[in-house]
Amino acid sequence: MKTLITIAAVAALAGTGYAQMSTLPPAASTNGILINPIGLNAGATHWDNSSGMASFKVDGTTEGNARITTVAYNPIGLTFSTAIPTALQTSLNTINTNGGIIRTIFLAESGTWRDSLGYTYSGNFAGPQSYTAFSHTEDSVASGSPATIHFGDSFDVNLAIGAQASFDLWFQGEGTAGNGGDYTLFHPANSSSYTGTSNAFWSQQSVVENTWISSMGAYMNVTTYVVGLEDWRLDRSSDADYSDNVIALQFFTSSGTPLTSEVVPEPATFGLIGAAALLGLVALRKFKRKSPSALVS
Repeated sequence: MKTLITIAAVAALAGTGYAQMSTLPPAASTNGILINPIGLNAGATHWDNSSGMASFKVDGTTEGNARITTVAYNPIGLTFSTAIPTALQTSLNTINTNGGIIRTIFLAESGTWRDSLGYTYSGNFAGPQSYTAFSHTEDSVASGSPATIHFGDSFDVNLAIGAQASFDLWFQGEGTAGNGGDYTLFHPANSSSYTGTSNAFWSQQSVVENTWISSMGAYMNVTTYVVGLEDWRLDRSSDADYSDNVIALQFFTSSGTPLTSEVVPEPATFGLIGAAALLGLVALRKFKRKSPSALVS
């Protein structure tokens, strides 16, 4: 967020007619949606596993502008693209057809600007159906400012059938003097007003996150996608690092079960499974010893 754009570009932006959010929309709590801390998902065997989305915590240790595709900020080597991956789009389509839940998880931020993220039911980031989830995010230990958000903070939006078609997540660069650029992730054409280059980098591979599923009372491996977000201002250019905010997305049915997952037994359950297998093996051996075929010489 350091390089000035050309006068011509400024003029082009000024002529788009889009209005900026001079103030952020109401908090998500106004909509009955709460920000949940990491809670039961904490720990190295769950969301804190460094081989998954927790590897992006490194973004929160610096106020630098390293690109999310560098080894420093992406140690597990995910491939990123401005295109929404097919499998993720399929999940969105499924939720639009059947209804479902979109979960947004905060991972890290490394920008010096205090950016905000929210959602809208109408596709209009500044409209009456728009809400702010993470406001003026700050988690970098390098900034010296108090943290306003932490790794693993998340919110769930439950969508009715057909609602996903107009639902979106929005990301706003620091709105100083009304210059904050507003970007909509699922439908970039609704962004204001710079849509020439996508302001979201989507991981093309999913990561599997061991997640607590309240509706089932169990941990399950949930397909999760990492998204790097780029902030910008109308009076400036973007440095295209895509590490200004890093989030992850998970998708669930309306009843709270993951769209794609598998049950993960607890350690104690593994012990019971092993014991049952051992008893089965002993019983099988006894059966073989007593069977007529085993007595024939």
